[in-house]
Amino acid sequence: MSRHRLIRTALEALSLTEAPRWLPTPSDVRGFVVTLHHVAPEAPPEFAPNALLSITPDFLDRFLAHFIARGWRFVSVGELIASNGAGGANAKRIAVTLDDGYRDNAEHAWPVFRRHEVPFTIYVCPGFSERTSELWWEALERIIARTDSVSLPGEGPAEMLPAGTPAEKSEAFRAWTAWLTSEADEARQRRVIRALADKYGLGLAELARALVMDWDEVRTIAADPLCSIGAHTMTHPALARLDPQSALAEMRDSADRIEAEVGVRPASIAFPYGYLAAAGEREAALAAQVGFAASFTTQPGYIPAGSTHGLPRVSINGLFQELRYLETLLTPGLWSLRARLRMLAARPADS
Repeated sequence: MSRHRLIRTALEALSLTEAPRWLPTPSDVRGFVVTLHHVAPEAPPEFAPNALLSITPDFLDRFLAHFIARGWRFVSVGELIASNGAGGANAKRIAVTLDDGYRDNAEHAWPVFRRHEVPFTIYVCPGFSERTSELWWEALERIIARTDSVSLPGEGPAEMLPAGTPAEKSEAFRAWTAWLTSEADEARQRRVIRALADKYGLGLAELARALVMDWDEVRTIAADPLCSIGAHTMTHPALARLDPQSALAEMRDSADRIEAEVGVRPASIAFPYGYLAAAGEREAALAAQVGFAASFTTQPGYIPAGSTHGLPRVSINGLFQELRYLETLLTPGLWSLRARLRMLAARPADS
């Protein structure tokens, strides 16, 4: 069974047991932060390995309306972090974030936020807005979609991978993604994706231009009081794979660049990728050193009182666009139970 099918099965089971009703709320809950990427109305094609990063404007609208009607309050990241209070009504607060600065955030998400008067934060990567950094996962999807096989001499997970059928394309994408994010270091990753793009006739700057807001567009949306702009590093690396000075520079320089373009220094940063191998305790400490008031991963959970760095966010997955799943995922007791089970599993057998 695939990982996504397992997750769906677990969410269905938790929904059927009405977990939000019986799981106790921990005493230290400050609220939740959720993260999105694309918000677009188009149905994904048959081969769409990045579909998990995209939800529809209709689902966003239903999500906001549903939780507002049930007594939740949508707040800005700044308001959520500024309050150290926990418990009670604070457990029913949500801050919405969107990573990478995709243009569809302005075209399709912004009108929904305005309709519901919900604040939101967009985490901008200057390299994407300036067309100098590679959206390699978007590029890889398009390269594999247009070819029957994918290869690059001396690089990659295999000499050649077939990509004629949707199943072969999915496997090729999985294998190349694993290689680019684990076996190749950050510099090699960039060299290889540029070489692949050259070989298969894909313009990386043109792709960024088609997908991501430029600075004029960022300034336009940032002028709305509902919108805050956060940092997302300069070039979107997995920071944990960089030396400390390079990681610090990625954070500091992104804040400097955003301040120069938008006129307001970003108060928080979202670490690219956000899983543990990409951002851990070192990156949280560096973010505090740079001067960010808060930093975020994509490891799921609620925001605990008193914490400001390396904070969790619940990703709204485009493969699971069901309100009952979000009700489960935004149940603080679920993540408290998960943490306790993990502690038990890690305990020595003789303890």
